[in-house]
Formats: sequence, structure tokens, C-alpha cells
Amino acid sequence: MDIAPATLLARLLAKGRLRHLQLLAGIADLGSIQQAASHIGMSQPAATHALADIEDLLGVRLFERHARGMRPTRSGQLMAECARGMLTTLRASTDSVTALRQGATGYLRLGAIPAASGGLLAERLPAYMTAHPGLQVEIVEGSREQLLPQAANGNLDMLLCRLPDAVPTGLEFAPLQQDEAVIVAAAGHPLLAPDSAPTPAQIASQLWIEPRPELAIHAVFKAFFERAGIVPRLCRLASAAPPMPLLIAVMQAQQALAMVPQTLANWYLQHGHFQRLRIASPGAFQPIGAVVPERGPGRDFLEWLSR
Repeated sequence: MDIAPATLLARLLAKGRLRHLQLLAGIADLGSIQQAASHIGMSQPAATHALADIEDLLGVRLFERHARGMRPTRSGQLMAECARGMLTTLRASTDSVTALRQGATGYLRLGAIPAASGGLLAERLPAYMTAHPGLQVEIVEGSREQLLPQAANGNLDMLLCRLPDAVPTGLEFAPLQQDEAVIVAAAGHPLLAPDSAPTPAQIASQLWIEPRPELAIHAVFKAFFERAGIVPRLCRLASAAPPMPLLIAVMQAQQALAMVPQTLANWYLQHGHFQRLRIASPGAFQPIGAVVPERGPGRDFLEWLSR
């Protein structure tokens, strides 16, 4: 017999508990009710009983047993995803309350892709924090695809990223910083000699740190070598987004070149960690911008950034 959505919601509101959310997310993540119970401080019999209660409330099976543990059904996947989102929201709220109790005058939770955290935020956030000394700031770094659902759910006050394919309802994208690819080298690289500018063919023939295919800059990297008609010599470093100190260390040790977004390179160029080769940009990117709601601390930060 089908149960109306309003009836299911009423049942969960009346009898559901926060411990149920932890259990659902734990079983889905760990694939084991025993491990999930241990992780949240429940006995296995209590966890088994709690899971049965949730499944009775919903009228569906949420997990299936198999040889190596438990796997979520399609309904279980939906409920586990919902549980994770609600737990994330709850953690963010408790962090905010704790910060306010400890004397903070406000709380700002920022999501940022690496090109934004190492670029725009490194350049502008310190001054904003100086101007707002009581503000508690939290930064969550990840890919746009990882962070956009958190922005849509209200768990981030602002997401700094490139323009999404679709901006979630209730949010808007405000471009902040134009971007292009630049080619950089550590101090001492022979192509940094001040007497002459290197040619594209000379640059292409060097040892390179290749950006991973999932990064936007990889298409620019590939097109650069296609225009030069050269197959690049690649350094044996594979990382979706290597931390900049690691990238610099490898560039220094192997005299390798790297192609990085201008927005990410700016701070490191200004502080002398590497230098830009004297060559025109290999290509442009979508600008770095902010995904923000209509009001709130993220909107206040956006107005400050836009001045």
C-alpha cells in the first residue's frame, strides 16, 4: 500500500531521532552496521533495532545484506544522502553557536576551489578579517562539484568557483576575477634568463608537470602542445591538484615547468616563490566568481570584494 509523502514526513518528525541520521550515514559510508554502531557509540543490538524502526517508519528496506556487509538500496541511498546533508547543517550550526559563545561577532563559512583559496582568498581575505576582527571564518576547500550541493543546502555562505553549468535556485553567480593560464618556473630555470624571451618551441621542449585531465587547465595545456607540434616531456607527478608547496618543490628539484591559472599563481608570484615566463598566455578560463544567496554574511563579503 502506497504511503503519502506527507504521512512519511509526519512519521519521521514524530518518531525520528538524530541518532537515526548518524546510523543511516554510518552504515552507508562503512558498509557495516557493526562498524557504524561502534563509530557512533551504540551497541550492535541497539543499532539493529534502530534501523528496523526507521525501515518500519518508512515502509521500505533501506539496506541489503551481502557477503561483506551491507549495501544501501536506492531508497537507502536517498535517505543516507539526506542524513549526511542534515548532519553537515547541524555541525555548521553548532560551530557557529560555539564561536558566538566564545566571543565572535559573526560567522562566515566559505567554500572555495583551489584556484580561489590560493588566489582570491589569499589576496583579499586577510584584510577583510582585519576589518572585522570579531568574525569567525571557516574555509572548506574542494571541487566545484563537491561544494555546490553544500551551497545549495545553505551550508556555505559563499562558494568561490567558476561558473556552474546550473546555478541552484535561490543563489546567484557574481564574477569577480578574470583568469588565464600562465607558465611558471622556479628560480634558476634557464628559460628565466633576462637577456631574451623564449620561443613557444623552446618552452614546449622542457620538462613539464602535467595538470590532470579533470582540471579545466588541462584543455589549455593540451592545445598549447598541439599548436607547438611537440609531445611534452612529462615529470612523473600525478595529482588532481597538488598543494602549491609540493608543486614548487618538484619544479625546483627537476627544473620543470608548470601551467597554472593566473588567479592561483598571483600570490606566489608576488612573494617570489616562482616566476612567470615571458610568453603570451596559452589560453583563458571562465572567471572566478561567487555563488551567494540574496542576503547573509556571504552577501556582505561579496559587496566588500566587489568594491
